[in-house]
Amino acid sequence: MSFFPRLFHSQEYAFFFLLAVALCLAWVERINPWIRTPIDLPLFGFVGWVLCTVPFAADPAYSFSEWRKLVAQVLVFYWAMFVLRSHRRIELSRQILWTVVLGSWRDRLVRAGAPYSDYNWLTTYLVLVIPILIWWVVTHREFWARALGTLILIMAGFAQVASYTRAGWVAHFAQAVGFGLMAGRRRLVIWVLAGAIVMGGGLLAASEIGYQRDTVDSWTISARVKTWRLGLQQAAQHPLVGVGYGNDTFFKLHQAELEADKGKDLAERVLPGLHNTFATVLMGSGVPALILFIWMFVHIVSTLTREWRRSTAAETQGLLVAVAVVTVGFATRNLFDYMFAGSLAHLFWILVAVGLCSLRPQISAEAGAGDLSSNEAARSEH
Repeated sequence: MSFFPRLFHSQEYAFFFLLAVALCLAWVERINPWIRTPIDLPLFGFVGWVLCTVPFAADPAYSFSEWRKLVAQVLVFYWAMFVLRSHRRIELSRQILWTVVLGSWRDRLVRAGAPYSDYNWLTTYLVLVIPILIWWVVTHREFWARALGTLILIMAGFAQVASYTRAGWVAHFAQAVGFGLMAGRRRLVIWVLAGAIVMGGGLLAASEIGYQRDTVDSWTISARVKTWRLGLQQAAQHPLVGVGYGNDTFFKLHQAELEADKGKDLAERVLPGLHNTFATVLMGSGVPALILFIWMFVHIVSTLTREWRRSTAAETQGLLVAVAVVTVGFATRNLFDYMFAGSLAHLFWILVAVGLCSLRPQISAEAGAGDLSSNEAARSEH
């Protein structure tokens, strides 16, 4: 259901049912469902600070409802960690990645205006899935698996180009540069930069003769800059606690400006939202929330990169770097829109859980020790 955003509420109901089942089974089998991860501190710090800022929001009820959605994302992450840890085998992680891969193939024709989707969802989903597809092709040795993965990767690439979403293209650029820096491949970074310059120059040249003019039109940048300026003014007035967590807070505060701009050119209008998750966090919950939010992403990438360099198993190395690259792309995509919500955010957290669960023995050993002590206690009672 993560492939169809309009089914998100059904996905939420299904998730909470599965979470309840997991907690009941953990209680019956005397297993501790809590799992420590390397990102606990920034993650809980961010969630806790956002909650502290809710009473100061312009609309506390709305900000509290948005905070609950954030808590649901965190629950998805720890639920996925618990399920993956309890399974103890690599097959379940592979099945999750199979689902991601096949979802890309199945929905390659979903375009803007198609049922249950739009271009923003499509391009963000591909930012999440394409690094996993590349890992899939590189890791698997079977001919049929590589052929399937390569076919899906080509289809995903065409879908990303056809989405005409520059934010998605920039996210892939950041992923390529990020991988080059993580791997210490300076030549790759230079080639990526050169390729981006050539493609950008090609688009500009094509626009001069009448092609792809909408693609290089800068009205969205002008409108975003104007909108971000208003958001930064709000943040400057309320730097500590912000004006209310949530994407719609900006619309609630600037509804009059939005009504007044209806007759203006597109480049001069104020957008109905900040179209930047980091700016939304800053305006909504203040500077401390933004610091914790950035720290959370940086800590995910640094943890996965560090363990990638330490690992000796090729498959684990590929998985760790793929999820690290996914995180870089997802963070970059959120610089241009508010995509840290809904089913795509849930899918992101599941992929992060898959990456962190592959850290051996840092997480599994601790979890195993907890399970062992619980089982021994249960035996002594019997």
